[in-house]
This record gives sequence, structure tokens and C-alpha cells, in this order.
Amino acid sequence: MCGLAGAFGLGGRDEVRRVAVRRMVAALCHRGPDDEGLLELGVGGRWSAGTLGHRRLSILDLSSSGHQPMLHASGRLTIVFNGEIYNYRALRQELIAEGAAFASESDTEVLLEGWARHGESFLPRLRGMFAFAIWDGAAGRAYLVRDRFGIKPLYVAETANGLLFASELRAILETGLVERTLEPAAIAGYLAQGSVPEPLTAVRGVRALPAGTVTTVDVADGTGRISKPKPFATMFAAPAQPPERDPRVAARIVSDALADSVAHHLVSDVPVALFLSGGIDSSAVVAFASEASGERLHTFTITFRERGYDESGPASAVARRYSTDHEEVPLAASDLLRSLPAALAAMDQPSLDGLNTFAVSAAVRRAGYKVVLSGLGGDEMFAGYPSFRRAKQIAPFWGRGTGAARRGVASLAALADGGRDPRRAKLALALRTTDPARAAFMASRGLFAGAGLTALVGGEHWSGWEHGAAEPPAGLSLLQRVSWYELAGYMRNTLLRDSDVLSMAHGLELRVPFIDSAVASASTAVDDDCKLARGVSKPLLVAALGGRLPREVWDRPKRGFELPFARWLGHELREEVGRALTSDEGTRRVGLDAGATRDVWLDFLGGRAGVSWSRPWALYTLIRWAEHNDLAVPRGEEGRAHGAREETDQSRDLWAAVTPRDS
Repeated sequence: MCGLAGAFGLGGRDEVRRVAVRRMVAALCHRGPDDEGLLELGVGGRWSAGTLGHRRLSILDLSSSGHQPMLHASGRLTIVFNGEIYNYRALRQELIAEGAAFASESDTEVLLEGWARHGESFLPRLRGMFAFAIWDGAAGRAYLVRDRFGIKPLYVAETANGLLFASELRAILETGLVERTLEPAAIAGYLAQGSVPEPLTAVRGVRALPAGTVTTVDVADGTGRISKPKPFATMFAAPAQPPERDPRVAARIVSDALADSVAHHLVSDVPVALFLSGGIDSSAVVAFASEASGERLHTFTITFRERGYDESGPASAVARRYSTDHEEVPLAASDLLRSLPAALAAMDQPSLDGLNTFAVSAAVRRAGYKVVLSGLGGDEMFAGYPSFRRAKQIAPFWGRGTGAARRGVASLAALADGGRDPRRAKLALALRTTDPARAAFMASRGLFAGAGLTALVGGEHWSGWEHGAAEPPAGLSLLQRVSWYELAGYMRNTLLRDSDVLSMAHGLELRVPFIDSAVASASTAVDDDCKLARGVSKPLLVAALGGRLPREVWDRPKRGFELPFARWLGHELREEVGRALTSDEGTRRVGLDAGATRDVWLDFLGGRAGVSWSRPWALYTLIRWAEHNDLAVPRGEEGRAHGAREETDQSRDLWAAVTPRDS
């Protein structure tokens, strides 16, 4: 796990480019405290074309042989790489059989050699999380690549004279070559779903490279022109065989895939710790890791004074079952208040989630670990969210009802209560879609919608944020489509993004065994009926675990892990949050209507139906994040909905170019 940066073109201004990359690398030092590297690039050895920079967190091959930027033995290729290739050992043996020789034990060199021999066709063989740039000096061309699930980030900015790219958005801002201007479309998307939808970012002119794509940067003419992203892999596709309907066979398929994935995710030359929340997913990772590892494991759990949120009991039961060195990390509102400045500084984009990851990651790093496994992804892969049950419930209605009828009901729902009830506004938005899977996802994940969103951003309500996500491939079942939307939406834009930056803020590599190609294939190989059962959360996953978990972990109602924000916002955090949401200067900076922002805060304090803690907290995070990073909407564009509409059309065009429709 590392941080990478680079620049191409910039009008041949070599010193400007070098300074820009040095600034980005310095801004990424927390991602790689173990080593630093910079390298000037040329075309055919004749003239300077670009600069690559890297910060290293040493996980595999701790020696200097793993230094980056790494040059291929031919002298033609150079790579900067962030992530882990979990099947690198098998790939290494295959390449040796082809005649390759290696100077290190790193997965980076395996990736570089595989590209040298096979080019882009090597990409679908990679199992892991990654973002990297490869420079081909003979061709005068660079390749930017991101893994199929979007676990690792990669951001690009096209300037008037060239291209910048980096592992974090804030690193690009540090160059001074991109204006500190908020993107109104991204803000609308953030308010609609609680995170900025890719490929947009919160900064105008900076984009996220879409997951599972490769794009080229041609610099032979010194300009650094970037191509449209081209897909090389999808998260998962419809299985070629009929889905498995026998629950016992289905459980074996999933159990084998999970055991294999966890074993691969344990590959490391440094010790590995585990997050243990007390839920099924993290407990499953601990169970399989205990079986695969020959060493005593170290687990970490966040605990709360608020009994309704504390899961230390089930977590301790799992720790006892597997004899782990178990450490509890208490978190109170006062702790959160003290850590807020540091947490906001670590956020790469505004988010209403992730502070729990920031807190527990700090504890894991203090204990001396560089790598930790997380249970993220279990809900998305195995139907753990309410969106899956909702999709199943409403699908028959979607089949019988007409689009006109749904739109009519949507209009009535939007008008009810003057549009101030966010639940009705989300329902209205969901009813306008033709896919019950998407409707269920939107109803579950929407934050502000309808008149509530219009009041905040001003002008015509922008309802196109959902177009920022790729459409699922053809042939997927109902629940598989819900999985796709959850993975491409909430998982990628919120959970994975926050987990990356908030763990790496402490120099900690976070791995997600559930977000794995083999696990995804196992999930899609099983019939939908195996994934839902009355009174049991994630029955397929529970069956796959057999007797590995204590009963108190799985025999209880499904609970998502969250902080006690509802109580904290009304007490310990009330003054700080209220100060931000009633500041006209703060709301104007991010393009929000001051009166509408205050109304959200007052509605929450007054207990208005449907106004949960997430709405004022999302507004608070946006305002404080923008202040910390000295970002503001363009002068004169405050609340301009048509600007967001135009950006949405651009976003949809980009996704249409990279979405694999028939995978």
C-alpha cells in the first residue's frame, strides 16, 4: 500500500512539473512513511516528458529491491503502484516458466514483468486491489489503471498544459495548478446520496478514474492528452451455468471462496491485524483467518458507553472462540470532538461516514501493525442490507404496474407534506425508475431528494445523480443487480473511499477479503432464494460459516455498525454542529441556501419525521471540509442547478463509454 503521483506534459515546463510532483509526493507521505522516490521520464532518451513520484509502505519484500518508481530490466517500462496483488506468487511462477527473471520478491515487479510480456491482456489475471501508472518510454505513452471494484483510488486532472494524477485529491490541490473550486454537480450528488458519486470529485476539473478501466496518456507531442477509459474487467457477470439452488451446495461454494480469499489476503511480510465489530462479516473474516494462519491473531473492537450501539459482547465471544489477542478501543463523543480536526484533515472528500475507521485505525497502528483485515463487503455480496428485501417485495408490483402509474404515485408522494418529508421524497425518486433493484437501492441510500434538495441547492432540482454509477451487465438476477448498485454506489463512493484515506492517514493498509473476484463469482453462482430467509440475516453466509461462530453473533436482528450520532448531535456535538449549520458564511461557501440549511438542523432537533442524524451531519461535514481545504463554489454559481445538470450529462457520457454492457 502506497501513494503515487505523476505529471505529464505541462507545456514542456520541466521545473513546474517537477515541483508539482514533489508537492504531491510530500502530501502523500502518510500513505508511505517507509520510502520515497521520484524519477524524470523521457521519450526515446531524447527529452523530458514527465515525472513520477511514489511513497512506499513496505508490506511485501521489505528490502530496497521494492523501491519505486521501479524500472523494468529492458529500460523501456517504469511503474508506480499502489495496492496488493494477492495472486502474485502464482503469477510469478507462470512468468518464470515463460523465461522471466526477477530481482525482488515484490508483487510490483511481477506486475511490471507481466505487463512487459502481455500488456493490457495481463490485467484480467490480477487478483487484488490496485491503482498504478506504467510509462512506456519507447512509445511515449503512459497507462493509468484501477482495479475492478475501485478499492484503490486514482484521480486525474487535465490542465491547460498537461495532466496530473495522484492517489488522493488533496495531493493534486497541493500543486497549485488546479483551482480550489468546488464542483456544484458533485455537491448535489453528495447531498443526494451522502458521498460524491464517481467519476465526479468535489473539486472542479478533477476526476476519478473509473474502476476496472485503463486509460492512456500520449505525451510524444509533449501535451499529455488522456484517452477515454476502456474497461478491462467488470465486478461480476451473469454466470454461464444455471444458479445453484441446493442450499448445502451453495454454502460449500461460498465457504470455499471465502476461505481462499481470506488466505490470499493474509499474504504479507509484516504481521496482520483484524477489525472485529461483533457482526457476522468481521467475525467471518476472523474465523477463516484463524484457520488459515498459524499464528495468534490480534483483533480490535470499538466500544461505546451507549449500550444500544456497543457490540463488545459478541466481539469478545468471537475473540474467545479463536483465542485472539483482543483489544477494545473505547470511543466517546468527547473523543470524537477532540479528533474532528484531524479526521476532517484526513478526509479526501466530504463524507458522512468513516470516523469509526479513523479511530480504530489509529489504535491498530499504535499497536505496531501496518496491515488490517476488514469485514466490509459482506452485506453487499450476501444481501445484508434492507435494499435486498425491499427489491424482493416491490418486484411483483413493478412487473404488474405501468410506468405511468408509478410516476403518478411518485408525484403524489413528492407533493405530500409540502415536499419536506425526506422519506416521501426518496420514495418519489425511486418510483420513477424502471428497475425495482435500482428503486430499492435509491430508496435505501438517498439522503436529500425532491423539494428538500431543491431548497438546499437552489433552482431546479437536480435528479440525475444516479447516472454517476455504471449500469449492471445484462443477465443479472434481481438480487445480483441490487449487489451491483450497492457495490458501485455506497460501497465504492463511501465505504471504500473512506476506508482507504482514513486508514492510510495512519499509514495502515486496510484489506477487504469480501471484495474479491472469487467471492463475487461464488455469490453470483448461487440462486437468489438462498440469500434471503425470514428472521435470519445473510442466511447463505451463515450457512457457509457452519459452526464457526458463536450463536450470539448470527442469531439476532441485523444491525449496521454506526456511531451514536443521534444522541451525540443532540448533546456533546450540538454546539459545534449548530455553529456550522447556522453560519451564513459557511453555507454560502459551499453553495447552500442558509435558510434551508438551518431548517434541516431545526427539524432534526425538533424530531421531525424522517430527519435522521445523517442529514445535519452531512451538511456539517461538507461545510467544515470545504473550510479546511479552502474550497468554495465559483462566485456567482451558488445554487445554480443548471451547472449541476450539465456536469451530470458529462458524467453520464463518460460512464457510457466505460460500462461493459455485455460482459
